[in-house]
Amino acid sequence: MYYAAQDLIEYLMNSVGGGAQDTEHRLLRAALHHAYRDVVNVRDWNFHASTGTLTTGGGGSGNGVTSFTLPENVKNIDALIPPMSYPTVTTYVTPSEWQRINIMLPTLNAPIYWTVMKDPSLPDRWQIRMAGAPPDVEFNYIFRRRPAPLRYFGYETEARQPGFAVAGAVRRYGTVTQFPEGISGLHPYTAQEIIGTTGSLVGTPPENAKTVVSDYVDASDSMFTAILSGAEVWLARMNGKNVEGAMTIYNKDLRMAFEADSVVPISGQRTGGARLSSARALGYYSPSGADTGV
Repeated sequence: MYYAAQDLIEYLMNSVGGGAQDTEHRLLRAALHHAYRDVVNVRDWNFHASTGTLTTGGGGSGNGVTSFTLPENVKNIDALIPPMSYPTVTTYVTPSEWQRINIMLPTLNAPIYWTVMKDPSLPDRWQIRMAGAPPDVEFNYIFRRRPAPLRYFGYETEARQPGFAVAGAVRRYGTVTQFPEGISGLHPYTAQEIIGTTGSLVGTPPENAKTVVSDYVDASDSMFTAILSGAEVWLARMNGKNVEGAMTIYNKDLRMAFEADSVVPISGQRTGGARLSSARALGYYSPSGADTGV
């Protein structure tokens, strides 16, 4: 099952009695936009953990600084990991430390010192900057992705036209006579897919079925519930109503989402399996600790 923006706006229409009037939809859309932004940014969700690669050979900005612009959806970086065949480790430093180290030009086999700074030419993008002249190898990095804002909710005129497509959005199929609604609607969708993703079709759409396109909601089950509660808070706030009751429910749903933000319940538990020698080998800085004799 794919969560879509259509599910969000249908929930608000059902809960507050909203209709198809443009003024009502403007308010509901604004509440959902703000709630979605708040929930996806309230913490570094494990659900949003992703990986990427960059190659130092031929890269960089060409201005004497070895920098690499990160993809648009990068929210923050956890680690920069060198290939196992490369013996030098990587160490994160602050931007000011990176500036001093880069001027001194680290010696051969010194750690790869790196930091993250805003891209000066693209205000909404980040850069990884490495000190000195890193080797011509491929690095992996672990990051949290930042979902794109919601734009199509499935009730726009173009979103219900045959053939309309937005890469990464959800297309839902109804029947020959009915547009599809969410799974709890009177006319639930018969099939759905992620546009542009091969093999994502779930269900069997009838021939000549009516379709609806709405943005994909990049959230887990528990996060989705928190988005609904957050939208009620923003709706009450924009209507000038008391938000205390809605805020209480929202905070409860957020706490439940925090507790459920794990896909590996045994994560963090050490077993008798193989272990890397140190945190530095994983690509991030590990502060000095007490000598335990191990």
